[in-house]
Amino acid sequence: MSEQEFPAGPRAGDRNTTFTDDPVTEQLLRGLLTVSMELSVTRDRLATLEALLAEAGLVAPGKADSYEPATDDAQARAAQREKLIEDILNPLLETLSRSKAG
Repeated sequence: MSEQEFPAGPRAGDRNTTFTDDPVTEQLLRGLLTVSMELSVTRDRLATLEALLAEAGLVAPGKADSYEPATDDAQARAAQREKLIEDILNPLLETLSRSKAG
């Protein structure tokens, strides 16, 4: 099996690099990469916090899996989720709108 070659990525901090000629695909790719990076960092930090809490005997391993937040907390979490979805989808919708108008 041969190694697949990927195009060179942008330099660190370069927000103007594009990977495709299609602006919609470009926004989807940017959104997917952003979410993937954030998810990776979040998973690492969450695993660290859960391990530290378990080591300290403050929380039993797996306890977070059965946790049910209070109504106010659940509503706040839902609002944060909605904002995240809007932040991801709005640039895509704007790009789609511009590409249809142009």
